[in-house]
Amino acid sequence: MKKIGVLLLLIAFVGCNENPSNLSDSEQLLFKKVGFDAEVFNELKQSITTEFTQFETAEPGYSVGEKGEKIKLGLQEQNGISFKVLEGQSDAIILNTKNKLFKNGYLIFLSENGYTSPSTLSIIKSTDQFDILRIQKTDGINYGLENSDIIAKLKEWDDLYGIEILGADYDWVDLTFKSSIPDASLFAQEVYDFCPDSVDQGVGEIEILEEMIVEYKRLFLWWD
Repeated sequence: MKKIGVLLLLIAFVGCNENPSNLSDSEQLLFKKVGFDAEVFNELKQSITTEFTQFETAEPGYSVGEKGEKIKLGLQEQNGISFKVLEGQSDAIILNTKNKLFKNGYLIFLSENGYTSPSTLSIIKSTDQFDILRIQKTDGINYGLENSDIIAKLKEWDDLYGIEILGADYDWVDLTFKSSIPDASLFAQEVYDFCPDSVDQGVGEIEILEEMIVEYKRLFLWWD
């Protein structure tokens, strides 16, 4: 009986080492493919109910399928992982995991806002938050702003106030400020000049934008 007990312990020990992060077989293969350290994601894996998949980016716009579904265009696999969450859960997951992931060389961000349907969070291997904008090819091309212009402006704000990018796609950025804005009224006007849709198709008035910047230290930029 003693030998059987020792054998069972060895089997359990080996089994735990083979899959220390509770990853499925397909997830283990994915982590090896993208070169991610599975141990870093153990806590995150335990807190979500969906599978990790490979991070993909798409070109702007979409086509409509036979059943009316939206079909992304120009899908490209990227060196990262993604997973689905309910829209209301994305903030909490990002805020609860971003510091630990950053210390280990990773960035987590909202890559697709589902609004009333599941959203997508993605993780890339980087400690430069502006790589989020680079990989998502974020621009405001309808207003003559290229990816480099968006990055340059946000770096300017980062130098002045400190920003954290929580999410981005090809035509929007969600960010927070680490410090208060000294002249929120003047800054709100600057935001409007840079991204008119943040007001015109967003909060509706510059005064409301100013209030949100002051109260929540948060900003959603959108170039429709």
